[in-house]
Amino acid sequence: MTEPIRRDFFTERNGATRIEIFDELGDTAKAALHAFFRRSGAPHLMDEVVLPQFRDGDSQIFAAVRDRPWPPWGLGARNITGVLQTHLVSDGCWGLSPVHVADEDLTNTGLCAALYKEALETLAVDPGAEVHYLVAEESRLADLVMRRVGFERTEDVFLTEAARYLTYRAPARELLKNLGLAGADSVDLLAGAVDDEVYERNAAFHGTVYLGSRAEWTADRVTVPSEIARLVRGGHYSKPAGVPTGTGRFERDVLAEVAQGVRELLTDAEQDDLLRYVLDSETAFTPATIQPHGSGAAVVDERVRSSSVLHDLGRFEALFTDRIKEQLDTVRARLGHPAFPMGRIELQVTANGDRDYFGMHRDSDGGDTRELTFVYFFSAEPRRFSGGELRVFETVVEDGRVVPTDRSQTIVPRPNLAVFFPSRHDHEVLPVRVPGKAFADSRFSVTGWIHRK
Repeated sequence: MTEPIRRDFFTERNGATRIEIFDELGDTAKAALHAFFRRSGAPHLMDEVVLPQFRDGDSQIFAAVRDRPWPPWGLGARNITGVLQTHLVSDGCWGLSPVHVADEDLTNTGLCAALYKEALETLAVDPGAEVHYLVAEESRLADLVMRRVGFERTEDVFLTEAARYLTYRAPARELLKNLGLAGADSVDLLAGAVDDEVYERNAAFHGTVYLGSRAEWTADRVTVPSEIARLVRGGHYSKPAGVPTGTGRFERDVLAEVAQGVRELLTDAEQDDLLRYVLDSETAFTPATIQPHGSGAAVVDERVRSSSVLHDLGRFEALFTDRIKEQLDTVRARLGHPAFPMGRIELQVTANGDRDYFGMHRDSDGGDTRELTFVYFFSAEPRRFSGGELRVFETVVEDGRVVPTDRSQTIVPRPNLAVFFPSRHDHEVLPVRVPGKAFADSRFSVTGWIHRK
């Protein structure tokens, strides 16, 4: 005999609740939202997060509302008990806030599930719509809960002062199914009229997202990490899993002129040969050096740069020189970099092992002939290191001086990805982690500089 679906502690309270979607906000709606966030203990969220995100466009607010019996209009008519906000991150990719509720509704799973269902159904009108979350790299609970409902962890990285985050993504339609919401009615969800398995799955998901995100809006210090962080529009180098956002093999987004990426510079066979050559040349690698400003002598200084380099690329020097020349005109145009008569191309292989990094620096101070910097990533598969992102900070030339702007780009070291950027740009390589400590597990790159004559 099938066990009847039980009533919920919140069934009666949710009975008078409806879901309202805000595409625009009038004064009374703003007042109701302000009152809700004040009661929830986070009054600053409205002015610091919700409204700015809403004004950016491509954002909706889903609210659980209990109407005043009479009159059901005017100031104070809406009593908001739950809020979920969606916002577009990039084409087809959406960030969803936690379902915000007051303390008395923290375990009101039906309310959270109903709001989330309405949001997912709205997004799922687009068959390609995806939901994204940022989860701290070493998270255990959030990683487990996200994967159980169908999220895939990608290598797209987001960096804050407090932590390093990875992007988790799931198609909106699949997420509806995996949470057991595709066939459920919002009224039934509010009443708690769902089976225990669906109820428990949604409780675990929403509880984890809410608690994992809480430090981000309650902590006063930006150095306090939150297990789950808010997504920022345009904060990723490319679409998930390296899907190009432009045409052909070029990856472009709103920051594409800071650095330009080219996928599949080498064939699979050429990649394999390159890796084999580098591994066979392990004993020829030497400690990497830097050239201090105003000094003509190169020195080893691991306080600034820790890695090893190989200066002899053998037969691969001609291969990379030819491929760089093939891409140069297109890359230069996409970067908006002035044309220049091409001179020599310097090349070397860099191996970044465990804890290796390269601090902030420029490859050209204007007193040499370097115009563009080139970095080609490759490594053993499956990848056995983490970290090592390349961060490039835009600069412009004003009155003959190199001046930094407020724009930057973080690039994940994906195999067979080449990146070009002006050599005057400040850039750094973030610390690499290689648990196995083996040379073969390193983050490898071919680094080059294109000179003008």
